[in-house]
Amino acid sequence: MDTDPIIVHIEQPELEELNKTDLNNSGTLPVIWEALESLTSPDMMKRITGLDRIIKLDAVYHYPLVVYVLMTRITEPDIELRTRIVKLLANILDVKLGGAKQPPSASSEVKQSLMTVLSGLRTRQIFALLQATEFDKTADEAVTTLLSYCSFAGGHLAQILSNRAAPITIRRQAANFIGRIGYLDALPALERMVSRLENRREDDDAGILIGLRETIKLLYTP
Repeated sequence: MDTDPIIVHIEQPELEELNKTDLNNSGTLPVIWEALESLTSPDMMKRITGLDRIIKLDAVYHYPLVVYVLMTRITEPDIELRTRIVKLLANILDVKLGGAKQPPSASSEVKQSLMTVLSGLRTRQIFALLQATEFDKTADEAVTTLLSYCSFAGGHLAQILSNRAAPITIRRQAANFIGRIGYLDALPALERMVSRLENRREDDDAGILIGLRETIKLLYTP
C-alpha cells in the first residue's frame, strides 16, 4: 500500500475575499490558525479541541486552507476523530447526514478545493476511509460521497481487495464501494481475482468470493 501524502496546490484566499464573511474579525482568524495547529498536534486531546473549534466557527465552509488541513487528517490515528472529520468533509459537498443539523452552504472556492484534493486520493487514504465505515456504519454515505470524486479510486479499492494481509472486513468494504459507486475500470481485476480464488478454493476466501461475485454482477447491471 502506498504511503504518499496528498499533495495539491491550494491558494489561501486573499484577505479581501476573506472579509466577505462574518467570521473575519481581529479575533477570529488567530483562533482558526491556532485550531489548525492543534489538529496536527501529537496530543489527541489537542486535536479533538482543534476540530471542535473549527466546527464551532463553521470555518471549514469558508476557508480552503482549513479543508486542506482536514484532508491531511483523514488518516488520523484516532478512529472516532477521523470519522468526525470524514463526515464534516462530506457536509461541504452538501451531504445531509441523518440526525445532523443543517450545515451552512460552503463557498464555491471551498468546494472546488475539496474536489481537487479528493481527485488525488491514494490507497492509504482510501484504506483509512474504509476503516471509518467499519467503525461507524453511519459514515457510509459520507465515504461514498468523498470516493465518488476520485475517478481512480476503483483501482485503489481493487488493490485493497486483493491484499490478503488486510482484514477481511476491510476487503469486503472495498468490494462494496466498487459496486456501489460503479468503478467499471476495476472489473478486469475483480474477474481475475474471482478466477484465482475459485481455483485455489481456500476456506478463508469464501467470504470474499461471495462479495466479489455480487460486485461484478452489480457492475454488469445496466
